Amino acid sequence: MPAPRGAYARWRQRFFHLAPGDRERVVLGHSRIYILPSRRGWTMIATLAIMLVTSLNYALSLGFGVTFLLAGLIAATLLHAYRNLAGVEIRPLAASETYAGGRIAYALTIVAGTRERESIELTAPGCEPVVADVAPGGSANVRLERDAPRRGRLALGRVCLSSTQPLGLWRAWSYVHFPLAGVVYPAPEPGAPPLPRGADGQDLSAPGRGEESEFAGLRGYQPGDPPQRVAWKAVARGAGWYTKVFDGTGGGGQVVLSWAALPPALGDEARLSRLTAWVLAAERAARPFALSIPGASLPAGHDRDHRRAALTMLALASCGERG
Repeated sequence: MPAPRGAYARWRQRFFHLAPGDRERVVLGHSRIYILPSRRGWTMIATLAIMLVTSLNYALSLGFGVTFLLAGLIAATLLHAYRNLAGVEIRPLAASETYAGGRIAYALTIVAGTRERESIELTAPGCEPVVADVAPGGSANVRLERDAPRRGRLALGRVCLSSTQPLGLWRAWSYVHFPLAGVVYPAPEPGAPPLPRGADGQDLSAPGRGEESEFAGLRGYQPGDPPQRVAWKAVARGAGWYTKVFDGTGGGGQVVLSWAALPPALGDEARLSRLTAWVLAAERAARPFALSIPGASLPAGHDRDHRRAALTMLALASCGERG
């Protein structure tokens, strides 16, 4: 019976937002807000029920008055609990990048609208709850963090906005699900071997060719040069922008980081970790590098965007998932 299953799936997505169906921004309206009594609220309702039965049994006029007064108070807090979420606008901002074993962060913005929003709690799978207060007409940036144990693309998932204000008698909540995902890079191999030889045969691992090599001069600054190589003293004097060149680091030529050139004994994930360490080492040494793995390749480059593209390619590589 495919039709009922399809209808049930649509119903679940409609009410619980299990799949990312929201895009740039969401304004919470009555169709997206759900309300149920909290534990305190259920206790209060049960107490009122006992008070009502007792008043009926003993014909206590004062008991009726107190019972209906408290019932009106509970009904009023129901409306205020709804109004604390109604009209809230939430927008996705960005997701961070990290290495496997670290933590990844997601940024969202809450816009209050015309009313003050008190104690709005945001939760997502694997993330610790975050509580935000937003002044009328203002906005607040919220940061949700979670562990990233494995490489790949890590989605934020469904976010729940909830509030128990005022008095904590009712819990109002709503779901939003943005297609917001961060990238988890492979963890760099600790103590990785030196970079392979460059295209012209020079090797930074040779004596006098490493990070401790001698200063060889200055060259014109190029976008993407590492900040630690910039001649900041020359910049401060107003002499222009230059990059320091060290013997063996500026003229080592481009290096090719190839999956096929790694030892066959290394496993897939170990190869990705070593290539990640080499990408970072090539950036520190200001050496252009090309990257080649099964199913993907990257031409030579040396700026930050090139480094990010290389790490992203390693993070999303399917070669490490072969059976």
